[in-house]
Amino acid sequence: MAQLKLKNLPKIHNKATKIFHLPYEIHAPHLRKIHIPQKVHTFDAFKTINYRYLWISHAIFSSAFWLQQVVVGWTAYQITQSAFLTSVIMGLDVLPVLIGAPFGGLISDKFDKRKLLGLIYIYQSIIIAIFGIVAIMGHIETWHIFVFVFLIGVARSVHDPTKFSLMSTIISKDGLVNAIALNSMAFSLMQLFIPALGGLLIALIGVGPILIIEATVIIFAGIMIQFIKISKSDMQATPSLKKALPEMRAGFSFVASNPIIIGFMGTSCMMIMLVIPFINGLMPVYAADVFKVGPTGLGILLSALGLGSFLSTILLASFRNISKPGVVGFFILILLSISMFAMSLNNIYFLGLIIVMFTSGAMMSYFNIAIATVQRLTPNHLRGRVTGIYMMSWGSVSIGGILLGTLASVFGVQIATFIGAGILAFCIFIGFIVFKKMRVYDTRSYSIKTL
Repeated sequence: MAQLKLKNLPKIHNKATKIFHLPYEIHAPHLRKIHIPQKVHTFDAFKTINYRYLWISHAIFSSAFWLQQVVVGWTAYQITQSAFLTSVIMGLDVLPVLIGAPFGGLISDKFDKRKLLGLIYIYQSIIIAIFGIVAIMGHIETWHIFVFVFLIGVARSVHDPTKFSLMSTIISKDGLVNAIALNSMAFSLMQLFIPALGGLLIALIGVGPILIIEATVIIFAGIMIQFIKISKSDMQATPSLKKALPEMRAGFSFVASNPIIIGFMGTSCMMIMLVIPFINGLMPVYAADVFKVGPTGLGILLSALGLGSFLSTILLASFRNISKPGVVGFFILILLSISMFAMSLNNIYFLGLIIVMFTSGAMMSYFNIAIATVQRLTPNHLRGRVTGIYMMSWGSVSIGGILLGTLASVFGVQIATFIGAGILAFCIFIGFIVFKKMRVYDTRSYSIKTL
């Protein structure tokens, strides 16, 4: 009897199947036409514990950086009363990057990146503390500010290539856009509220004590970076001075042979030279002369920049990959030109907050896409050097600072911004024609092996 029941079961099942297979039934393949994402990738990089340590360190460092930006910007304009000198000072920290970044990249390829970053943070802490003591004593002069900003820039020429090459060591190439966007999110998050806090602290306790606080904070950033663990296969070889120049040439040769990286360097120079000075260098002038809102208002303006950057990095981090970064990059540059035109015609503080928020978000998106693309196109053993060569483009901030500062002194800050926007629009048009390989680059079909 038991066997008979087992034989009959399939027949019963078949009959049931025939009953429910009606002609108007909706079949599963029709439902698959609608694609619903199964996973949000915004915080993928945080799965790596080494990246979490790096992110926390960068967040701590960023809080110190934004305190410094408010202090230096406001102090420079109060002492000099010159839009030109203020603009030059705010861009002076990247002048050493123009010359020193390739050497900084070579150093980062040859030394333990964790120890190197730790030493950089100690160096910066000492310089900031000395400047803070001078401020407390009430002896700050214009040349003091120039020397201080320049010495901080010397550290930056090594810091930036080292940080990005370290990130590329602990994160896969497919995750670089996400990791770099989240790294920028830390920077933007601190920019969101630290500048406003810094403006308030200037009024409450003065410049000197703020600088002492900043020096202390940076030490903690250096400590956090030491928790990162690097495998032996990723450790650097013993540095050799005899091989330094040939290895430097290898980095330049690789960049020269890659028109996509050259394109991103050229367009980055456009943005950095004409947008960054407007964002950082002229904000103290806008706060004092156009909007007349004082140091607290300047802090809020810089915080608005932070909000725009923060929102853009959250959005960008949600994409695992951008297939045509060159096309997206040119679109962002056009938006930046439009926002600068808008700022040059605006006298309303609240509207200015919205414009700078949008400008900062677009600028941060471009930078993240550009540096992620450069990192993606670079083999591991050249990453520090190529990153350093790319970071040379940041040296154009000094050129832009002089240009916009001169225009602001002659025509006023808003006309200077209008002229800068016009120059940027013209450069975008030329770049779109010249950098064709950058425009057609597609991450889905391009390989380093094709170089």
